[in-house]
Amino acid sequence: MSMCMKAVNQKNLEDFPAGQKAEILKRDNYKCIICGRSEKDGVELRVDHIKPKDRGGKATVANGVTLCSQHDFMKENSDLTETAKRMFICLYELAKKENYEEIQDFCADVLQIYEDHDINGHIEWVR
Repeated sequence: MSMCMKAVNQKNLEDFPAGQKAEILKRDNYKCIICGRSEKDGVELRVDHIKPKDRGGKATVANGVTLCSQHDFMKENSDLTETAKRMFICLYELAKKENYEEIQDFCADVLQIYEDHDINGHIEWVR
């Protein structure tokens, strides 16, 4: 067995069993929690770990979330707070570029909360 395979096996990565996936999808109303789209809108839904499984996230209903394939791809190996912070930074920059002060102020307030609580400090926000 290769060194990489040993490392993967030692982490005991947990996937969601079918029953948990069904429960998470139902809880989230069969919609992506980020954009609200569903299979009726032509998107593929996926159940993803809030805390990534290779960072120790368990396959529990509480650690699961429904995402469309696009947002699942964007999330990559980030947790949802990291993904959300990146999204607010993008929205802040767009609002700044478009001189949409109300949205810019809103995003700045949210991003300030991240800083006040020292959450995801590794993701830099430049005002």
